Amino acid sequence: MAFKRDKETGEPVEVPTRKLDAEEQSRATGSGRDATTDFPRQRDARPASSPTVPRGAAAGGAPSADRGATPFDAPTRVIGAEQVPDSGENQTRLVRPGREKAAPTPAKPPAEDAMADPVAGWLVVVAGPGKGQVCSVGYGSNGLGRAENARVRLDFGDDQISRENHATVTYDPRGRKFYLQHGGGTNLTYIGDEPVLVPTVLEPMQDFSIGDTTLRFVPFCGPDFDWQDTETA
Repeated sequence: MAFKRDKETGEPVEVPTRKLDAEEQSRATGSGRDATTDFPRQRDARPASSPTVPRGAAAGGAPSADRGATPFDAPTRVIGAEQVPDSGENQTRLVRPGREKAAPTPAKPPAEDAMADPVAGWLVVVAGPGKGQVCSVGYGSNGLGRAENARVRLDFGDDQISRENHATVTYDPRGRKFYLQHGGGTNLTYIGDEPVLVPTVLEPMQDFSIGDTTLRFVPFCGPDFDWQDTETA
């Protein structure tokens, strides 16, 4: 019930009122209640000072295109990874014609003339240090030793071989024969159990020993072939 005062007497007079429904009460009072529920409308729970984050930026990416931004407005940032500036060492460098030229290939030293000292045969290590190794034998005298300047170097770990001229293998192109002789060192050279004290003909596939190393002679030149034959053919 509502009351109002009579204009003439000033006494309060009862005035009948109409009950308003929920929607009319909401419009009349402006209480902010929803027309269909009796609960107040939910407002944005974010603080007024909280900045608006573009969609996609929270994950470290660029702003989404539906807000008018482009991928170039904000660089992509990897969260949790240390940002190391690129020094350029791993970048591919493009070579453009007329600007850069490839470094010239260094000239190779001239190859030695193999025919100045043609191979006449081989010595194969069949026992002792260096087993399985092979050394070439050329025309004329071939001194055997461990030194770097030895014509036939046998530096495979046998320290009983003299550094220089332990023994000599000689090829005679006129007679087309090979000879083995002692080189003058303290340690001797043996064919079987016999020491080589004078020049001895070395037969094809014959074994001889120096120190703890046994060598097998494999001829290339001989009665059936010599490099001189290629010059007269």
